[in-house]
Amino acid sequence: MEEDNGTEPWHRSLQAMLDALNQTLHGAILRPSTLHNASTRASRDDNAYLYILFVMTLFAATVGSLILGYTRSRKVDKRSDPYHVYIKNRVSMI
Repeated sequence: MEEDNGTEPWHRSLQAMLDALNQTLHGAILRPSTLHNASTRASRDDNAYLYILFVMTLFAATVGSLILGYTRSRKVDKRSDPYHVYIKNRVSMI
């Protein structure tokens, strides 16, 4: 009754790939020869996360200062605004 639709080899290869990824994520090393390369690379890239954090902090400070500068400039009442001049003249007439 059950038909084979040809997905069994695909499923097996996908499962093998997921198992290998799971072993890699949990710290199991598949090939012992990559142990030396991994330790060399890890020592070279130890401070990569600090660089990323530094760049993100600079970006956040830049964007924050732009937002604060824009919002504060919009709140300032300008004395030369025609609406304020009209209100001032109108109130003085009353």
